Amino acid sequence: MSKSRQVVTRRAFAAGSLATVAALGASPLLALQSPATMGKPVGADVEAANLKVVDAFCAAFKKKDMDTIASLLADDCTYRLLQNRPPVVGKAAVVETIKGFVARGIEFKVLKSVVLGPVVLNERDDIVAAAAGQPAMTIRVNTGMFYVQHGKIVEWTDYVLP
Repeated sequence: MSKSRQVVTRRAFAAGSLATVAALGASPLLALQSPATMGKPVGADVEAANLKVVDAFCAAFKKKDMDTIASLLADDCTYRLLQNRPPVVGKAAVVETIKGFVARGIEFKVLKSVVLGPVVLNERDDIVAAAAGQPAMTIRVNTGMFYVQHGKIVEWTDYVLP
């Protein structure tokens, strides 16, 4: 019994791939673009503005300024308390989730920030106010990741090593 082997040329493979992309509703030209041409470059002024948004957001926690916190969140924002937690979706739900932290007292002490276009990463210590008879607790956030668009935080996830 012999096995038949079908040979596919590069041209046939490329034509089939472009047809698949088109069938999925995308422009075949999109498949030919290099990654460098798919996005717009972000200027240093936009990166500085994005950092300013995240810095103001983090500073507002120590001041217990829920109005500023809420004003810096996009209506459709997503928040993950930790990388392995399900996301909280929507401004109202995110504000409700963090209200308790703010009421108790928490400071985001930013140690280092890096801005890459719309993404702001910070390393920080989150200092949670002491409960009755307990010392304050410091949580090292290895990476706080914020995606900023049009001056609002669209996504926020904190990554903490166990």
